[in-house]
Amino acid sequence: MRQVFHGMTNHLRARTSAASLAVVLLLATLGISTFAGCEVDMQVSVDGKVPPTFTMEGSGYLAFFIVSEISPENQKLAPAQRDSRKNRLLWDIRPTDTTYEDLRIRNLPPIKYGEIPPGFSQKQPAQGNPPALVEGKVYEAGGPNTEANGGFVWFIIRNGKSEEIEQPGIH
Repeated sequence: MRQVFHGMTNHLRARTSAASLAVVLLLATLGISTFAGCEVDMQVSVDGKVPPTFTMEGSGYLAFFIVSEISPENQKLAPAQRDSRKNRLLWDIRPTDTTYEDLRIRNLPPIKYGEIPPGFSQKQPAQGNPPALVEGKVYEAGGPNTEANGGFVWFIIRNGKSEEIEQPGIH
């Protein structure tokens, strides 16, 4: 009887160990695949110069890139409360002659305001250069992303430099 009990105990220990190992491996696999499959929201930064150069980080693909002047009415409102029709679109560039892989955020070159990067065309203004950025005005730059949240940065021209500023309602 004692031998049977020890045999059953050893069998249960072996099954429990195998089951525990299977659960640990399953959780590890799920964790790795979840982490690997996550898209990282796009973030846009400004280099501090005038005209500014914008760099982007994150995953996914850029759909287009714009720079707008933010209306004074929208400068104190949270995103859901803003009326984008009151903002002034200054510059709009769109990919035209690029591969999908070229539009991957990590493959994009820095974008300097007013200089059309290779593989893009300018939609706004239809001809010529975009207007010069004015000291003290608030601007937004960025664009939508096809596989993650797009990213925008607010900035101001202050003392001859471009400077990132916080957007109301964004933490």
